[in-house]
Amino acid sequence: MKFMKTGSALGVGLWLLALAAGARAQGPDAGLAARFKAAAEAQRAGRLEEAAAAYAEVIRLRPDLAEAYVNFGLVRQEQRQYAEAIVLFEKALGLKPELHAARLFLGIAYYSLGRLDPALAALGDAARALPQDPRVLMWLGVAELAAGKAAEAAGHLDAAAALAPGDLDVLYHRGRAHLKVSQQSYEQMYKLDPKSARVHQVLAQSYEEAGRDVDAIVEYELAIQIAPRMPGLNEALGSLLWKNNRMDEAEAAFERELKLDPHNALAMYKLGGMRVERGQPERGLAMLEAAIRQSPDLIDAHYYLGKAQALLDRPEPALGNLKKVIDANQSGQLIESAYYQLARVYRRLGQPAEAQAALASLQKLRTEREERRGEKLEEIKKRQP
Repeated sequence: MKFMKTGSALGVGLWLLALAAGARAQGPDAGLAARFKAAAEAQRAGRLEEAAAAYAEVIRLRPDLAEAYVNFGLVRQEQRQYAEAIVLFEKALGLKPELHAARLFLGIAYYSLGRLDPALAALGDAARALPQDPRVLMWLGVAELAAGKAAEAAGHLDAAAALAPGDLDVLYHRGRAHLKVSQQSYEQMYKLDPKSARVHQVLAQSYEEAGRDVDAIVEYELAIQIAPRMPGLNEALGSLLWKNNRMDEAEAAFERELKLDPHNALAMYKLGGMRVERGQPERGLAMLEAAIRQSPDLIDAHYYLGKAQALLDRPEPALGNLKKVIDANQSGQLIESAYYQLARVYRRLGQPAEAQAALASLQKLRTEREERRGEKLEEIKKRQP
């Protein structure tokens, strides 16, 4: 069983400031307050043994000061002395149950020892007391994931991500949880019926993601043999066939998809776009127009429609569609192709300055792409032994 590494990234600094203020609010004498402050400063500076000794002295003088036990527990947690940290956190909560953040630290300590049941109990209590704290929700999700409760973990990590969308730790563990949920779903599918169309579809998708197009095509074809009327299979197969330049087969797959679902805008634009790429703009035009009427935000469809219109000597509407591609701030090959087509349309319209500007933008994009490629190659070289 794998556990997440624990360390000092627990928001300890802010917690210590709050505890120091809490100690002063209880009115300890000046000497005790000074010891508490010195202990907190040593803890922040990483002088953990010094901090531990100072907290031990504070506790000797004030054995009822719950905050000192929490801070001492955080020191021991930082030193990976989790069993002692647990004793200290539980003592603090016995003295002052409303110190809800101590429940978070208690849960982390139990988790770090692999004691998942008490970890889940403590972290669950912390989440109920602090439902808007993304750290609490993240740690609860992490512990649930370790306990094999992937679906519950995904829910808590989704909630943490909504509260802290820029937290890389939250996003990482959220991705882990959803990946595990997917794996469990696929395993259950295979157990129920290893020869089902859905199993072949999942295999096809996994092969496609891994760049194994030939294997993916075989699995999509097997899925279609088993469930020839399942929506989406022929469209996915057609896309892969088009990518691998198997045009006749791709066109047949898209046509089968549209017989099953005449309103599938993706299949419409891909069939129309492929026909344009094959030098048949007149056959693709109506299909692309229908796809855009149904889904106006299909930027790829606007590109192929613009290209078809340009090839059919309709430069004005072509200009509008190609500009939509550029205005959408697309990246990669699509926007480069759009600038190239745009330059051709401007020349057709007798606007050489605009054509030159479009070509300049195209060259700028290509240069930036090559620079990024060079930077990636340099990074790879640096990583090599």
